[in-house]
Amino acid sequence: MLSAVLFLALSGNAFAADNESPSDVEGIKAEALKGSVKVSWKAATDNVDIAGYQVHYGLNSIGEAFSQYDDFVDTGDVLNYTVSNLENGKKYYFSVIAYDAAGNESVNWGVPEASATPSGDLDSPADKVAPQVKSAKALNKMEVEVVFSEEVVLSKDDPQNAFNVENDDNFELLKVSDAKMDEEDEANTTVILSTDPQEENAKYKLTVGIELKDKAGNPIISGTSDTAMFTGSAGAKESEDKQGPQVIKVETVDSTHIGVSFNETVVLNIDPSENFQITQSGDSEKTLAVLGVKLGESSEGVEDGFAVITTASQEQVKYTVKIVELKDEAGNDPDATANSAEFEGIAGEVIPPPADDDGATPPSDVANFIAKAIMEAEQYVVKLTWELATDAQDVSAQLLYQSNDKGQKYDMKASLAPTDTQYDVKGLSKGEYWFKLTQKDTAGNESAGMVTKVILAETGPEMIGLVVFSLILGRIATRRKRQ
Repeated sequence: MLSAVLFLALSGNAFAADNESPSDVEGIKAEALKGSVKVSWKAATDNVDIAGYQVHYGLNSIGEAFSQYDDFVDTGDVLNYTVSNLENGKKYYFSVIAYDAAGNESVNWGVPEASATPSGDLDSPADKVAPQVKSAKALNKMEVEVVFSEEVVLSKDDPQNAFNVENDDNFELLKVSDAKMDEEDEANTTVILSTDPQEENAKYKLTVGIELKDKAGNPIISGTSDTAMFTGSAGAKESEDKQGPQVIKVETVDSTHIGVSFNETVVLNIDPSENFQITQSGDSEKTLAVLGVKLGESSEGVEDGFAVITTASQEQVKYTVKIVELKDEAGNDPDATANSAEFEGIAGEVIPPPADDDGATPPSDVANFIAKAIMEAEQYVVKLTWELATDAQDVSAQLLYQSNDKGQKYDMKASLAPTDTQYDVKGLSKGEYWFKLTQKDTAGNESAGMVTKVILAETGPEMIGLVVFSLILGRIATRRKRQ
């Protein structure tokens, strides 16, 4: 038995050091209200991203000798804030600084500076009216335009969650995969939704949830102008993919599993076994039953571009996998020139006699299995690295599993070559993910596996790796505030 040894390591920040300050905040304005002042400003810029703003204020201008502001408030990532609990009739001075996730702040704060004098005679013009859906229409079979009564702000995390689309006749949901502001609409009242292929001439009902808010922070009100009807379209997107999915390669995992890699994301039928036909090469009459199919991420990083197929027990012969009616997200049929590939079957596992341990011992597990998260193109990439065991023999494949429920259940992620020592996982959102790497030998024996964990947060990843059932902790620093 392996003894549990605790390895404690400071893995360091997953990101490269960010020492660059955001730009100075410009366009600062102060609007006097009753007992308060509404401060607004223009967005600052940063080499990575702006994390938020602080409004500093007081009864003395920072430009005066030996003066400083009395107080400040962290507003978060907004472009206006109403400072309340101010004394009417007194003049207040305001400045704004920007900060990034690394804690860097604007260099020249206090310049520019705005001022205002709150008065008991002034009423707040604050926007208290909720946004409303004015219209919805299909731009093509995979895009829907939604127009609102005023400027709206989409959530940074999963903006598509604010939108629900269902067929008005059979109540089947139409998946909304993305939501973004229409770049051509300067008023920011138009949102473009990306959907699964719509049914032509079908009546769809769009419902917008309270996750969507206007610029003042008012959420849309359920049951009050939060819905719209539109008719499904068969029109194609201008930039729509015209090329059907292709089979890149087929890998044998074990005697009842194979992995099929595609060049792009594919969409399974309700019964996914209908999408694959497996026959012995050279004899189409001898078939291999497909018992189940599960999509994942391919080794090339294509989401839902890798299928783990559960088969009946294989023989040690060559098989041909052919995809049938397997469409991509654009609805294209398989590419006829690359719709099949061969693989070598593995005969069913033979369990050796208990008295003879020869061949029954699984391979040794890898060492230093570590997960590190970095940012590439504003998306997380989890870098998995490990060291191969020096005494590993007859390893036929390394099997990578992923768990989204803290290790309660693992799903097959990828089958890797015996000599691989790294793998990149892409397309993950905020959350906690567990990974397990096992070794499988030519006899079908599979090791217990090594486990590592990564936590992806809004401000950056917190990394935790489990090495020989032990914990490696790494935390990134949170942003500081000016005091």
